[in-house]
Formats: sequence, C-alpha cells, structure tokens
Amino acid sequence: MTKTTKVLLVCPQHNMKREFEITHAERLLMMGNNGGWQLPENSNFEFSKDYGIRYKRHKKTDYGAKERGDD
Repeated sequence: MTKTTKVLLVCPQHNMKREFEITHAERLLMMGNNGGWQLPENSNFEFSKDYGIRYKRHKKTDYGAKERGDD
C-alpha cells in the first residue's frame, strides 16, 4: 500500500474545507474557474502555476540560522 499525500483546500466564500489527494488539489488550483478553492494561509504547502503544489521552505540565513524579524 502506498502513502497518499492529502492537501487541505478551503473555499472561504462557501465556508468549506476539504482534503484532496495532492494531484487532484493541484488540478483544481490550476483551473481558472475552480469554485473558489485555495490553500489556507497556514498551510504547509505553497502553490504556483509553474511548479504546482510543494512543501513550503523555511527561510534561513547563513549557516542555518533563522531569519530575525524586526526587533
């Protein structure tokens, strides 16, 4: 049995949340008129039409130190 990656998509205008298999979620997000589906702001994934869905990278500065915000 293979592991299936699920992605949570939200549709704010209809107050809906639903998990989709990653390739299906990607196809939905690629569609121009997809019914309002989008990744939630706190998602571990990011989407671009060029690269599709992928895990967010954590931004780091030199030698792995995390970036500092405005102090």
